Amino acid sequence: MKKCIGALIVLALFQIACGRGESMKVANVWRQRSRRGSHKGKSEQKKAYLKKKTIADDKKHIMAIRGNMVHKKVLSNGMTVLVRSVHNIPKVSLQVWYKVGSKDEKTGEKGIAHLIEHMIFKGTDTLSESDINALTHKLSGSTNAFTSYDYTGYLFNFPTHHWQEALPVLADTMQNVAFKDDHLNSEMKAVIQELKMYNDNYEMTLFENLITSIFPDHPYHYPIIGYKQDLWNVHGQDLKKFYKKHYTPNNATLVVVGDVQPDEVFKLAEQHFGSIPANPDYQKEEFYHNKDISAKTVSIYRDVKQPFAVQTFVVPGIKNRKEHILEIASWVLGSGKSSRLYKKIVNELKLATSLATSYWDLFDHGLFFVMYEPKNVDDIPKIEAAIKEEIQDIVQNGLKEEELTRAIKKTQMHLYSVMEDTEKQAYEIGKYYLATGDENYIFTYLADSPEVLSQEVQQLLASYFRPSVAHKGFVLALPEQEKAEWKKLQEESDEQDKRILSARKRDTAIEPASYANTISVKDPTHFSYPKAQTITLKNGLKILYHQNESTPKINLALRFKARPFYDPIDKQGLYSFVADMLSEGTEKYSATELADAIESRGMALGSYAGGISMNMLSDDLEYGLKLLEEVVSRPRFDKDEIEKVREQVLAEIKNFWDSPKTFANQLIRDRLYEGHPYSKNSLGKKEVIEALGRDDLIDFYKKYISPQGATLAIVGDLKGHNLQDILERTIGAWQGPKIEDIDFPPLPDDVADEKNHPINRDQVVLAYAGRSIGRNHPDYDKLFLFDQIFGSGTLGSMNSRLFALREQTGLFYTINGSLTAYANEQPGMVLVK
Repeated sequence: MKKCIGALIVLALFQIACGRGESMKVANVWRQRSRRGSHKGKSEQKKAYLKKKTIADDKKHIMAIRGNMVHKKVLSNGMTVLVRSVHNIPKVSLQVWYKVGSKDEKTGEKGIAHLIEHMIFKGTDTLSESDINALTHKLSGSTNAFTSYDYTGYLFNFPTHHWQEALPVLADTMQNVAFKDDHLNSEMKAVIQELKMYNDNYEMTLFENLITSIFPDHPYHYPIIGYKQDLWNVHGQDLKKFYKKHYTPNNATLVVVGDVQPDEVFKLAEQHFGSIPANPDYQKEEFYHNKDISAKTVSIYRDVKQPFAVQTFVVPGIKNRKEHILEIASWVLGSGKSSRLYKKIVNELKLATSLATSYWDLFDHGLFFVMYEPKNVDDIPKIEAAIKEEIQDIVQNGLKEEELTRAIKKTQMHLYSVMEDTEKQAYEIGKYYLATGDENYIFTYLADSPEVLSQEVQQLLASYFRPSVAHKGFVLALPEQEKAEWKKLQEESDEQDKRILSARKRDTAIEPASYANTISVKDPTHFSYPKAQTITLKNGLKILYHQNESTPKINLALRFKARPFYDPIDKQGLYSFVADMLSEGTEKYSATELADAIESRGMALGSYAGGISMNMLSDDLEYGLKLLEEVVSRPRFDKDEIEKVREQVLAEIKNFWDSPKTFANQLIRDRLYEGHPYSKNSLGKKEVIEALGRDDLIDFYKKYISPQGATLAIVGDLKGHNLQDILERTIGAWQGPKIEDIDFPPLPDDVADEKNHPINRDQVVLAYAGRSIGRNHPDYDKLFLFDQIFGSGTLGSMNSRLFALREQTGLFYTINGSLTAYANEQPGMVLVK
């Protein structure tokens, strides 16, 4: 792939505990700690009211997005075209989906579907090797691609006035890709680096080993990226054979979402794709899996400080239309603070520092994961017993009304988040259409009544979550006596790669753009960019707000004046610790009750050093602002919750130093900003976190969590709300001290230096950095624009100078660079990684 969206995992697994769009704090998204919360009893009268209100709200909100469904047309050659018009911004997302993935590969072809995805961008009979990247860059667009077990897709995002330029390119790549061997030679090296990158993602490695073990007789057995011994021997003619077989219009779907008219899309699709001949003999192979009553266990040993465990169940694939049931089950069991397993295992039993659930949404068979980080590996049997107990309770007694309501609301909020992004909409429409044949599945899958949904979740758990079919996986610390063997295996692998790839040389230069030079840049359509309106409350809080009715949802972002570098130099990590505690209970709510108060309405709240993010349904704006005021004004700092968060932070520190791509930046800041506030590690150090007391947390909170100098941004459906009145009655009650500016010391001399940090990994992370300028420097905007040319910029351009190095040499899979990295009040850095 170019920049893999999901070669090994198609987005879903990394959209776990954050409620799909909520604030993220660390590189591995699932570890975002969705805090605790168990249900506190309500009167029957209040339950009845909430149920009635929930059902009414469900219908209103679902109808709000169903008013604009997907339009469908099948061309004469069998190609399907799906269009959804969204006119709130002048942007169009186009995606071509082929119903072919790694499961369609034969012996000796493993990894070929993914390799073709890379080579599609390397030129056709009419497009040069650089044309697609150059054209996309020239027209202010972005492009990418993705490969799954079940499908392969190619996407473009363009402003409205340029979207049509994607169609001839997509049509050309359907039939005329060149697959030149010299291009393949350099790209092969990049793919091997990609393989190394995934090998260093140990959770991913575990999931792949599990799926290999679970499906011995199904093509899901083989990893999407394949095996390097297969890739070494692949040549252009091998790719072209597979490509010609599967890349036919009657096996393709064009999805267009954005500022377009369906009739125009259908007309242009016929013009560009209609003449491509279909393959009337093309048939999809059916794959069978012999089910068994068995449970597999996989353990891998790596040089990590924090162990990781997962329990996995095989569930129905997307083609069985149970996606919504799985999502609701995920919210009930382990997604979010109020989920059963989080409450039980993290809060009550205190056996793990984090827990989350998700599912791998494959077409034929899905996988449901319960993931956790145990405090002690000896406690894993107790955790497994607790998981079994909670599942059996649902099977025997069904769901509680309040947890079902929460799950439905959370699922709705995910759908609304998708509706805020044209690319995500196109992706979901394409995926579900290929799996189910229903282009509107995403808009209708919550149509069942709560009673039916509850019964289906109960039946699903009874059928598929039985203890006898619970597979297990573990990433465990590499024993000291095995480290020499690890090094030996690594050296053998590297030598093998070097020997084989040295024969795959590229002697030709990168082909310059040709077709892209014939395309003219058009004047943009008129668009009134959102301009925030402002209010300043009596307490000094500045409000920025904008009305956006695209979904019945409101997003909030509160930014404190105190930034992460306000940590005392000898207490780094204190601010993050305090921020975590803000969502762990208030004077009015215990941590459990606060989680319920937030999640029962599908809301989300994430706190971090420097701010708080929040989202909610439009109807819940005043309720949400009241909770926000409670959180910032009256945090509880309960002693038991402090100890829970302390252990979670310590686990995060272990994960941080287990990830070279993450801690490389910290090593650079340590050197470039030595003795300066910008050098501080906001996560902190183990010995500091262990020593912090309750008084430290409270003192920092009182000094720095204040409306003075803070900003609250509000975007969403504000219609019908008297915003200033609501704000003054809620968050306007928040009081706090004036926050002093930091007196920044002089920066240390920028002297050439080198720092190496040895760690047992398959891939090396290289980072080069030097001093740059601050955000207020008169040349900042010039450098910011040059970043688009130099290192990919905000659009992630693959026509950058740095990406050209990757295309020519294949020596690395990813390369990013900026001349303004981390620029703020103080100078940032030039950074290439």
